[in-house]
Amino acid sequence: MLAHAATTVPYQGDPAPNTGENTNGTSVFTNYDNFKENGQAFLLREGRFTYETPGKNITYVGLDWFSAATFSTAPLPPAVNARIVSKYLGSSVQDALNAGAQIPASTTRAQLYSSSYSAQVNAMESVITATYDDWTARFWDDGLPVTNYIAWEGDDAGDQSANAATSALAGFGTATWISADAAAVLLNVSVTELTPEKFNDAYAAAWERGNPPAPAPSPTPPASGTGRMTFSVTAAFVTMMVTMMTMC
Repeated sequence: MLAHAATTVPYQGDPAPNTGENTNGTSVFTNYDNFKENGQAFLLREGRFTYETPGKNITYVGLDWFSAATFSTAPLPPAVNARIVSKYLGSSVQDALNAGAQIPASTTRAQLYSSSYSAQVNAMESVITATYDDWTARFWDDGLPVTNYIAWEGDDAGDQSANAATSALAGFGTATWISADAAAVLLNVSVTELTPEKFNDAYAAAWERGNPPAPAPSPTPPASGTGRMTFSVTAAFVTMMVTMMTMC
């Protein structure tokens, strides 16, 4: 029965839009130009993910805050690299963990973004990638408020992290460009907290949560000789001072 189903899409059979225009007759660079003018952008992603473990399928909602961007200059085609502070909404994180995802439990993450115009597809080809795992989301920004995206993650062979053996996924969904005011409502914060000036601190905090510094190694004493004696005396002095400070 499915083999004979007829699939249709809006504008099916219509002539292709002119280069640089979308099916609505507006510029494919609308979202790109807004990002460049405002110094930031917001993308609401809603999707469905299928994890490799049998029966593990989830719905997902995330809000991406883009800023700290580098834009191309002529004669290169329009292109941009940026950082992202991504906020996972509702039960998205716990649902993903229950399905076997290899992700931090934190709902706020640091991610990266790149996008470049392709005349062949007449859209900004775009990818979002994590800084804490190896999944990728890809979409084609044609300047309209809503577009589709796909996401995937392959097998993490050799990775010793928790859930590494169950984190492969395939996903699809919609990506909607929204205003800072709309993003503030979804995040339950003041819009004054969502500015390019505030972004760098927010990104650094999100990145540090996902990449905590390794503990400093304990100093190794010299094998023998004067150096070993000096090390022992210094270590004893430090221990004594710490003890005295604790007693104060």
